[in-house]
Amino acid sequence: MKRWLLKRTKVNTAAMAKELGIRQATAAVLANRGLLSRKEAQDFLYGGEAAFGDPAEMKDLLKGVSLIAQAIQEGKRIAVYGDYDVDGVMSTTILYQTILRCGGKVMFYLPHRQKEGYGLNLKAVEDLSAEGVEVLFTCDNGIAALQEAALAKEKGMTVVLLDHHEPGFTGIGEERRDILPKADAIIDPKQRDCGYPFKHMCAGGLSYKFSRLLLQEFCIADEALEKQLVSFAAIATVCDIVDLLGENRAIVRKGLPEIQKAKNIGLRALMEEAGLADKVISDYHIGFIIGPCINAAGRLESGRQAVELFCSKDDRDAREKAKMLVRLNEERKHLTEEAAMRADIALQEGDALKERVLVLYDPMIHESIAGIVAGRIKDKYYHPTILITGSEDGAKGSGRSIEGYHIFEALFENRDLFTRFGGHAMAAGLSLPVENIDSLRKRLNEQCQLTDEEMIPVLRIEKSLSFAEIDLGLAKELKALAPFGKGNPAPLFGSKGICADRVDMIGKDRNILRMTLSEPQSGTRLSAISFDGYEQLREMLKELYPAEECDKIILSGQLPELLDIVYSVDINTYNGRSNVQLMIKDFRFAK
Repeated sequence: MKRWLLKRTKVNTAAMAKELGIRQATAAVLANRGLLSRKEAQDFLYGGEAAFGDPAEMKDLLKGVSLIAQAIQEGKRIAVYGDYDVDGVMSTTILYQTILRCGGKVMFYLPHRQKEGYGLNLKAVEDLSAEGVEVLFTCDNGIAALQEAALAKEKGMTVVLLDHHEPGFTGIGEERRDILPKADAIIDPKQRDCGYPFKHMCAGGLSYKFSRLLLQEFCIADEALEKQLVSFAAIATVCDIVDLLGENRAIVRKGLPEIQKAKNIGLRALMEEAGLADKVISDYHIGFIIGPCINAAGRLESGRQAVELFCSKDDRDAREKAKMLVRLNEERKHLTEEAAMRADIALQEGDALKERVLVLYDPMIHESIAGIVAGRIKDKYYHPTILITGSEDGAKGSGRSIEGYHIFEALFENRDLFTRFGGHAMAAGLSLPVENIDSLRKRLNEQCQLTDEEMIPVLRIEKSLSFAEIDLGLAKELKALAPFGKGNPAPLFGSKGICADRVDMIGKDRNILRMTLSEPQSGTRLSAISFDGYEQLREMLKELYPAEECDKIILSGQLPELLDIVYSVDINTYNGRSNVQLMIKDFRFAK
């Protein structure tokens, strides 16, 4: 069951459509994104560099650039300290390659997921100091590294932190104050005293912004490097699931063409090994094929291997590394399927689903896939989910959340239970003693204020459409609003009282609904697909007809009841001909 919510706007979308020369449905989508002025709408539709904000407004950004530039000029040894996920790998690659291009003495360090865990750790700081590192430059981590940053300063290091995670805090509301590490520069738009208006960049996007300024500082105009850097930033932005609006959208729109024609040896090899050599690369390919292969290195081996792939100068070396990442991803898929099944069985056998926040403990699940499995469980049951596994020094967990539940703040309220934790509104990671798991479960559920309604997933509908408004022109306009993702989801529309003139079961398992739909008022007919609607349709029919009649009704090819539907408008191209196809996201019998 899903809630259908029709978005409301006070904007005159008919006037907006006329002024911009677009369909009213497209104007409604723009208005629902908060793009209310002509300039905002045009920047969204056609803009590029104009979306990038003023660097001077971001706290410590210019200071951080100045510190790194000075370190390069003075020949100091710099360590870029990243993370083992896609965002960490890409931000490390961006900064490492840029500092190298500027003539810096630079190395990179990515912590081992199983042996060290996320972020800075004291031993790593000690080791880097012993190796003669004079400048510690973190990316995608550091905002919570109070002890580690303090130790680096004690060792005489210059410390620059570049992160996009939430800082710790004291107080509530207007009294809230950030708890920040002692560093020479902290670049993180989520700091309360950072006036930068766009708060949603990932570390890859921030690193790209930093690198452009650093290259300018050294008067380096390197078009080939710039194209590589923006392609890496685009991959990070899509895979870290940040809002695809503003600068994030500009980065992805600018980066997608560069990924398509990638000159980077490692990225090209990875795309070829992943079967994307002849594909038109979209946000889907980044998020579901390229990204998981990069992630697999940090999950099962070391994220260092992924950085080495993108820094490789040798075709044969790049090919071998790319093959390894694809192989690791296949292994990760297998582990994930097994672990998700284990977690689901445990949920169904117990009474955990009665709780609003699911805190699951399975020491046998590989800690590197805990976040993926938590996401699977969250998607299936629509509960905030934390999956905790065994580790070398207690237990580690990853959490994934739903709208209305800020998981980082919930964990912060219970920080006394953890040895380490960090994250943001929708995802978090944590380490804790095994004996604290039950207390965590109990506290989170006692403190949870999610209502029954908030525990039902929502489909937000941009506009109610007549089939007469839907044609290939509209489909092309809507396609131009891509890339889609968090903050800019693929637009959903709704129509009521639709007749299913023809229903077929297709696909290998005969479980995909292909329908020909018509609107009685206009007579317009459109084709539609529902990839997961067969079981839903059977259950709906069983509420109205005897069970033995339901399959007969479906097999007859016609439905006796009118439908209300929620869908996206897509383009289906076959044998060189393109037609509109509705992608059905949910349906119900019309009332």
